[in-house]
Amino acid sequence: MNRSVLFFFLSFYIGFISVSGQDSLSLFPKSYNQYNEERIQTTNFYYNPATMPGYSAYSISEFSTDYVSDNQKIYLRQMGSGDSGLRIRTRSFNKLKSGNVVWGDASYSNMTRKRARYNENLDFERIAPYVTSDSVGGDLKLEDYHFSGGFAKTINRFSFGLSGSYDAELAYRSRDPRVRNTSSDLILSAGISYKIYKSYKIGVFGEFNKYTQNSSVSLVNEVSYPIVYQSVGFGYTNYLFHNSLTTQYEEFGYRAGAQISNKDGKDFYITGMLSNSNNIKSIYPKNGNRYYDCSDLENKAYLLEAGKFISLKNNRIGFIINYNSKIRTGEEYGYTSNSDRMEQIFKRKAYKKEEYTTNVRALYQLTKEKYIFTAVPFFSYQEVTERRLYPFSGQKYDAYTIGLEMDIKLEINKNRVLTLRPIYSYRKINNAINALDSNVSAANLEWISDDFTILTSNTETTGATIRYDFKMAKLPPLFVSGQWITSIIKQQSNNFGVFSLGITF
Repeated sequence: MNRSVLFFFLSFYIGFISVSGQDSLSLFPKSYNQYNEERIQTTNFYYNPATMPGYSAYSISEFSTDYVSDNQKIYLRQMGSGDSGLRIRTRSFNKLKSGNVVWGDASYSNMTRKRARYNENLDFERIAPYVTSDSVGGDLKLEDYHFSGGFAKTINRFSFGLSGSYDAELAYRSRDPRVRNTSSDLILSAGISYKIYKSYKIGVFGEFNKYTQNSSVSLVNEVSYPIVYQSVGFGYTNYLFHNSLTTQYEEFGYRAGAQISNKDGKDFYITGMLSNSNNIKSIYPKNGNRYYDCSDLENKAYLLEAGKFISLKNNRIGFIINYNSKIRTGEEYGYTSNSDRMEQIFKRKAYKKEEYTTNVRALYQLTKEKYIFTAVPFFSYQEVTERRLYPFSGQKYDAYTIGLEMDIKLEINKNRVLTLRPIYSYRKINNAINALDSNVSAANLEWISDDFTILTSNTETTGATIRYDFKMAKLPPLFVSGQWITSIIKQQSNNFGVFSLGITF
């Protein structure tokens, strides 16, 4: 609790000091600028920190406290049935008098992850399928800290940018199996852009990432306790390391990209990125005296995105298309324990997951004196293939998603603004092939079959966010907002809600 209070005041201080140098705006244009829908849809363009001078025409600062409630009836067991709790956030983007820009954000969350099973680690999507697992599981307490910031400077035709972020997370459980996990994620980025002709720019950027996770499981009850497994996917486990309670993950990665744009991406942009990382899992055997590497997970990703925008009087029209591929390959180590010490005898590729996604979005915005209406229809097509060898087991499916997001901002009067953001999407499975090996325990077979059913089920999602910004005398603008999203899977509802109170500067 003391850490939470300290972070609260730290966050408020970060948000408060950003008041200096703010532009004097009435509430309606400030509210529109705070959450500009076009900027939200073009997030990938701003991976290059050198593009940040064109991020916003005005300075932006916000501080908020959120209550999050996630209640899922249909869920993947390793992910749990939802994270619920409190979150404190602050963010700021400031245009300095020198023409340079600085930005930063910080957050703290204290959540409970409900009913997680077959996974006793953090960041499942990052390290899967090589997780520590048991069939008991339970609720997890989670604390997450996030800090990030950056600086960009323009000199003649050149723009330079530097940014960095740090995330730290803690997870623990107070009953058997008693989990204690810590993770840290450090990202450093740098970029440069050059104005080649009029407002046309080219840019390049690079990013370095270091990730670490340390995990341990303890069992107070020595009479009746679950077996702790080291999962290798599709219900299989590494038998040699059964009941090994301490694991470590080390990952190093990079991302590089290039882009070309006109008018800071407000006319058109094309950006491409590639990334690569290697995550090595090491295990400390129960009766051992050192860590042993047991898996090496390589992640490769490619993204290509293009956007084009046109303004016609009060109308703004845009199109964005991107293609994203993610390929994950797992190599596993084999050891012999016939001698006094374990020795590595092989390393072989045993797991692969491929995911290819194409997204197409259109944007239409109508700007009037008292309101702004934005509609973003979208379509995506996804192909997923996942398999392992020795023994063979796998699954494959493809699906498309269609949907519509809208944003309606209405000026009630000079000091009051109402925002409504409805959303609807429908995900349809085209084909699904299940080649899961049944030569696992009955409980594991039931679990992986249920996961496949969820992944290959049609999903209908409906939701809305409503936000009310208002200003009172001698106080900065305040806001209150609520969000509710319902997803229907297998005729059951997963419900997600957020209630927020905040200040904007």
